Amino acid sequence: MYPGQRSSETGAPALSVDAPRPSSDWRLGLTDFDQTPWATFSRYAVAILSVAAALIASKAAVEYLNIEPYVSLFLCAIMFAAWFGGLGPGLVSTALAGLAFEYFVASPINSFEIDVHQIPRVSLFLITALFVNWIAAAQRKATRSLELSRRDLLAALEAQKRTEARLLRSEMYLAEAQRLSRTGSFGWKVATGEISWSEETFRIFECDPATTPTLEFVLQRMHPEDRDFVQQLLDEASQNGVDFCHEARLVMPNGALKHIRTLAHAMKDGPDGIEYIGAVTDVTAAKQAEAALNDAQADLAHATRVITLGELTSSIAHEVNQPLAAIMSNGEACLRWLDRGASGMEHARRSVEWIVKDVSRAADVIGRVRALARKTDTERALLDINEVVNEARALMRRELTSKQITLRTELATDPLIVRADRVQLQQVVMNLVMNGIEAMQPVTDRPRELLIRSQRSFDADQAILIMADCGVGFSDENAERLFNAFFTTKSAGLGLGLSICRSIVEAHGGKLSASRNAGPGATFQFTLPLHEDVGRAQ
Repeated sequence: MYPGQRSSETGAPALSVDAPRPSSDWRLGLTDFDQTPWATFSRYAVAILSVAAALIASKAAVEYLNIEPYVSLFLCAIMFAAWFGGLGPGLVSTALAGLAFEYFVASPINSFEIDVHQIPRVSLFLITALFVNWIAAAQRKATRSLELSRRDLLAALEAQKRTEARLLRSEMYLAEAQRLSRTGSFGWKVATGEISWSEETFRIFECDPATTPTLEFVLQRMHPEDRDFVQQLLDEASQNGVDFCHEARLVMPNGALKHIRTLAHAMKDGPDGIEYIGAVTDVTAAKQAEAALNDAQADLAHATRVITLGELTSSIAHEVNQPLAAIMSNGEACLRWLDRGASGMEHARRSVEWIVKDVSRAADVIGRVRALARKTDTERALLDINEVVNEARALMRRELTSKQITLRTELATDPLIVRADRVQLQQVVMNLVMNGIEAMQPVTDRPRELLIRSQRSFDADQAILIMADCGVGFSDENAERLFNAFFTTKSAGLGLGLSICRSIVEAHGGKLSASRNAGPGATFQFTLPLHEDVGRAQ
């Protein structure tokens, strides 16, 4: 079972992982105390007193009961001394009992003189006493050993309880963290196909925890458009044993969609087996927030396009009026040639052709304006960045002329094909051109010139578009804030143009930057990745 894959439906009991622990010196009661002078004295004192008590009892039996002394009394004293004090006190009691037995029991009585006939009796007593002492000491040692084992076992049980409490709390924390972060864990043994899920993984897939998870069930939950990709990824993982990470969509029983991100790490499971341990995260909320952000950015970009078109109204009107005026002139000429009859038919035909051409010019201008003004979804297609520059230049020709600005273009001779949204790319170019126009408005002591250059990067995998003006430029203080939303140095304006430009460029996998010129003005540059086939051909 992997971390977090433990049931916690009933909740975890309140546990104290900091419960008091038995001291490492808990053996003091058995060992260190036994080695203190008082304990040693007590054990030997008990040995002496037990023999004395046996002797007194034996003398009393002889004097008052008129019976032979009980040898068993001395054996009891030895047994008690050995049991209470151990081997040392037992031997002392054996020696004292032997002397008492020799002096008071063995003939001659009240004398240490040894009668030859009493030697077997005395020897048997001593052997019996030693045997009893050995048995009692062994029993005491075994008792102490059992007591130590018991206390060791209790300490081990306490340690195990604390460990289990910590594990239970860790699992509880992990399960709660998985629930809060919407991240489940899983294990997959490739050889057997066995799969284990945490509770959060079951919740993500919205299935009963009693269900046995399988690869077939996972693939069944996958969105039809993602199923083949996930199947291929799992096949490669089972064969190669490499880590994998992917995002996919799940289709819930009620038809709802979920976005998940899966990350798995391969581990060895035996000599030839592979086991994956991984995490699956429900990123549906993040995807929805990302979509909402994209919609908001699209709305904002559309609003700025409309504002830009409003600023270019006079230029656009001029671009439309030119072909309309030409249409009127050619129409009047056509009528005059038609009045001449057959002799004027050829000239009338040529006038009509010019009218058609001028109508096409006007339609192109109106079409470009409508495309910029229309709010549409992002549609990326292969396009030449040079064409985008020319289209933007056509719309802004009148604005440049009215502001007395010379536009110089140095476009790459070869097409720079990128995959991008044409309208959004036009918006970036037009915003940067307008930015250059406004920067050169205060300039009166030098020509106002705006340069647009397109080129390939040195490694031929990036398209570069450069716009350099000779305007007032920007200060070092403002350099870091140029692309911040709502930052502007102008008296009018929202300060959103450059921020939106950077967002559009970065959304296309590129980068937008600004730098101060060695002379007057500033240079804005953005890069976009060239289409793979184009970059490879170079």
